[in-house]
Amino acid sequence: MRSISLIAASLLACAGMPAQAQTFGPPIQGLCLLSRAGAIAASRAGQSMQAQLKQMQGSLNGDLAQRRAALDQQRRQLEARQSAIAPIEYQRQLTALNQQAQTLEQQQNARFIAVQQRGQQQIDGALGQALSRVVTRTACSVVMERDHAYGWNNAMDVTGAVTKEMDAILPAIALQ
Repeated sequence: MRSISLIAASLLACAGMPAQAQTFGPPIQGLCLLSRAGAIAASRAGQSMQAQLKQMQGSLNGDLAQRRAALDQQRRQLEARQSAIAPIEYQRQLTALNQQAQTLEQQQNARFIAVQQRGQQQIDGALGQALSRVVTRTACSVVMERDHAYGWNNAMDVTGAVTKEMDAILPAIALQ
């Protein structure tokens, strides 16, 4: 019974690890494979962007929470005065508060998306330059997305080389 538990535990540990490519025959001259997502995630610029976006998201969430709290306070004050004002005026003011809350959230989302897009543009530019250098150096005739292959010869994978070039081109990004 104990050996089954150990086997199950080792299988679960292996399931959490990324799959290793099996070597499928000899490398094909001129055919290169790239994991775009892998290169970006492993690059310093990609990691820098993720850290900055996470920090920005926390900051925006805190700011949004403060502004929502202020709007909620205004809503409670309005509800307390509901019997003293005309129903149509109450609805108008309540609608205005709800609209302010919605606009505030949309503005925060738009701001985050704009910053994220600027960062992604910087990373895409560095990835393009890095890939160009690696393709020239490695003499790739065709570059295909590695993440869609069932298997490959590791000698055809240029992801690591592209990541190193990206780190040299763009070690970090500035989102603000």
